[in-house]
Amino acid sequence: MRTAADAVTRRTPRPQPDLAAGAGGMTGAVITTYAARFASMIAYVALLPVVLTAFGAEAYGLYMLTVAVGALFQQDLGVGGATTRFIGVAAPSGDFARMRRVAAASNMFFLAAAVILSSITALVFALTIPRTQFGAELSDTAWILAILGVANVFILLSFSSNRQILTGIGRLKDVNYLLIGLALFRIALTLVVCWAGIGIVAVAAVDVLGILAFGIATYVLRRTRAPQITARPRDFRWSVFRELFAVSAQLMILGLAGVVIMQVGGILTALMLPIAYTALYAAGQRIYLLVKEVTNSLATAVLPTASMREGGAEGAPIGEMYLRGTSYANMLMMVVLVPVVVFMPQIMAVWLGPSGAGAAVVAQILVLSMFANNNHLLAVPILTAQGSVRGYAVLHTIWAVTGTALAVLLGEPLGLTGIALGLTLPILLLEPFYIAIALRRLDLTVKDFAIRCLLLPFGTVAPLAAALFVVSLLDPPIALILVICAIWAIAAIALYYFIAFDPATRASLRSTLTRRLRGGRTVEDTP
Repeated sequence: MRTAADAVTRRTPRPQPDLAAGAGGMTGAVITTYAARFASMIAYVALLPVVLTAFGAEAYGLYMLTVAVGALFQQDLGVGGATTRFIGVAAPSGDFARMRRVAAASNMFFLAAAVILSSITALVFALTIPRTQFGAELSDTAWILAILGVANVFILLSFSSNRQILTGIGRLKDVNYLLIGLALFRIALTLVVCWAGIGIVAVAAVDVLGILAFGIATYVLRRTRAPQITARPRDFRWSVFRELFAVSAQLMILGLAGVVIMQVGGILTALMLPIAYTALYAAGQRIYLLVKEVTNSLATAVLPTASMREGGAEGAPIGEMYLRGTSYANMLMMVVLVPVVVFMPQIMAVWLGPSGAGAAVVAQILVLSMFANNNHLLAVPILTAQGSVRGYAVLHTIWAVTGTALAVLLGEPLGLTGIALGLTLPILLLEPFYIAIALRRLDLTVKDFAIRCLLLPFGTVAPLAAALFVVSLLDPPIALILVICAIWAIAAIALYYFIAFDPATRASLRSTLTRRLRGGRTVEDTP
């Protein structure tokens, strides 16, 4: 006969799934992040001429208005990054109670944000659509597009917490696979809609269905991969919410200042110059964003890993992550930046025709600012993992204010060139302060930073870059430019491998590539 004591003795706890199992390492996260960003870029860029041709400029303009307004209010106000940070710090110790409280606070914020921000979006549409000039036959279409735009904001924010939790526990690779699937979904269904001529409303409906499917998939994946972090209402704590918001407030300021820096150039161009110049500035900025994405994608993968290291996970110190990551980011940037800057006039001439000269100057100025700007981009997620980006928020605010003022002052006499210069000059003066904050917080020396992040990435390929510039003066045809750029990339990577990398790094790289070619997987790839 079994007694109560026997039952207690024989009862064994249910095994809990390992959050890290199968998550892969940082290398996989970086690769899939690049793939996801590329897929998203293809979805947005490649579909533009297709939709425009199928439904006309006026209908497409209304669609883009709803997309732009929706994007303005799909902001997580820094809570997304804060959620990833707190979950990542708690994950190595398996503190599920702490993670559930963070998840509960994050869920509460995003649900409230979904209601409030979608309501504000609806109000903005109510004010802007009656003042927008379009044909009377599109009146009903405009309001339906507005309703779908509001739905997009509400759905995206409602499910956002699941994505941040998955990223925090090291499942960024899984999220990236879903993002790639979302991009393919949008491309396939939008092409069907355009082929069938169903209408621009159907294009917006595809966007909403895609976001809904992505949100549901992240929810199911989070319940499957991390059932221990399923938050209940009783898990909510105001103290955790305040703690989450304290970090997110700094990220919110950082993000809002970043939006001003990125968007004010186009706004000032529209206000100060003929409207046609706005398209030229936007084209130049697209090239800048393409180059910047080289580091931005890497930064996305750094935050969860750095947060776990901050929470005690094994691996290189986060200071080493900053040095190594910035060194690699600068090398990758140089591979892309140099040919883009050198052949910018030819690129713009092919893309925009004779009017591309103005856009080429804007792009060259903005892209060249990456020599400074790129050195603090990876510090943002790493300092976020430490719990404070106050210094960067202050510097970003100074950049936004002074850049706007200089763009106004220089834009009047110099036009597009003046606006681009005004927005980039502040970062040349502020970047040493960004770097100093990172080095002090991470206990690093100026010498190590200068050698590993500046001298090796820039000095190694400087002679080759000079040779490429000389070749560009010969004004080769575009077909030959593509061949020259391919040769440049191969030569630059080879120089980095044999000169900038030490024997240990080369051995580690060969080992990683060999494992991946053989299908091997590791739980944690040390960056």
